[in-house]
Amino acid sequence: MGKVPEGVNLDGESLVPLLKGTGSLQRQSVFWHFPGYLNDPVIRGRDHDFRTRPMSVVRKGDWKLHLFHEEWLLDGGRENVDTNNSIELYNIREDIGERNNLIAIDKRKRDELLDELFRWFEQTQAKLPTKEP
Repeated sequence: MGKVPEGVNLDGESLVPLLKGTGSLQRQSVFWHFPGYLNDPVIRGRDHDFRTRPMSVVRKGDWKLHLFHEEWLLDGGRENVDTNNSIELYNIREDIGERNNLIAIDKRKRDELLDELFRWFEQTQAKLPTKEP
């Protein structure tokens, strides 16, 4: 394995111990980040255009939060999070198909995962969509 350049924050962890059955992951959360527009939508839940819009996801334990960047930016972000439809929250142990959005039911978990996702953006200097001038 190569050396990590100084000052670079790698967002990753070796899966070898997990695959060999000799260890576990050190991290508690896993992140997906699609800051652009992808092809080939995947039909799921309310979103028939999944994967075709900028979004980020955090998975922590049984919980998974989706942040849709366009809606977040255009509909008021955190200030309007209760009404802007920019976030989805699922307990994937109970709802593996992600059909029951719990965003209005568990606001504490929503805010916890949202805060963690924004900290990850800062730590990794993740590229984020912005409003057009």
